[in-house]
Amino acid sequence: MKLYLQMLRSLLILFCCICCAVTLHAQTVFNGRVLENKTRIVLHGVIVENLSNKLKNITGDDGRFSIAAKVGDLLVFKKFSYAPDTLLLTDMHDKEIFLQLQSTMLKDVTIRDSSGRTGVADKNMAYFDPLFHGQTAVPQRDKDGNYNGGVILRLHYFTKDDKDKKKAAQKEEDREVNEEIIKTFSADNISKYVPLKGKDMDNFILLYIPDVKTYNNKDFNLLSYLNDCYQKWLKLSDDERKAGQLFQQ
Repeated sequence: MKLYLQMLRSLLILFCCICCAVTLHAQTVFNGRVLENKTRIVLHGVIVENLSNKLKNITGDDGRFSIAAKVGDLLVFKKFSYAPDTLLLTDMHDKEIFLQLQSTMLKDVTIRDSSGRTGVADKNMAYFDPLFHGQTAVPQRDKDGNYNGGVILRLHYFTKDDKDKKKAAQKEEDREVNEEIIKTFSADNISKYVPLKGKDMDNFILLYIPDVKTYNNKDFNLLSYLNDCYQKWLKLSDDERKAGQLFQQ
């Protein structure tokens, strides 16, 4: 009888542990659905990244996703031709996220010199000399307009507004590069080089889509990069290939 009670107690403890583990797991998985703003069209192939734990996932055909997260984590949602969006988790309830369709129009630019003429580079036009940290430099000339070998520097002191503008310009540049990366690493494009389909293709892209720094590297070559990634993919187990289960290499 005593042995029976001990076994029963052990089983109860094990059952409680399992229940706690299941409850804990349920509390650390965030579920949601991504749709297009205004139209409510479900968006497939949206990359969902948790900036806190570096895990990623991708939305399915119904626009839904699940990702390991907790309150306080910051999620980023990215898809080609849509403006990226972020979500700060204040609770773990299911949510709908709306992405704004984005179109970029390039405007014609007319270059004018200080005299108002167009299409002509004036001999006194200033340039930014990298040797002097980007300060404006103007060639120095004599009274007859001949270059005498000197340089006039127009020193510029950066203000907070200048720094903010520079930071905003960098963010815009990174956004454009991110859009190019997402377009390049679409399933349709990557399928031309890698023999994967369906979920395997989605998971491959999720694991190996490069960041801006890698993509902008002067030595980056798409075919070489994909070949290296595919060789790594072949060595992964089925569990490691699942989206969101492996940190990006």
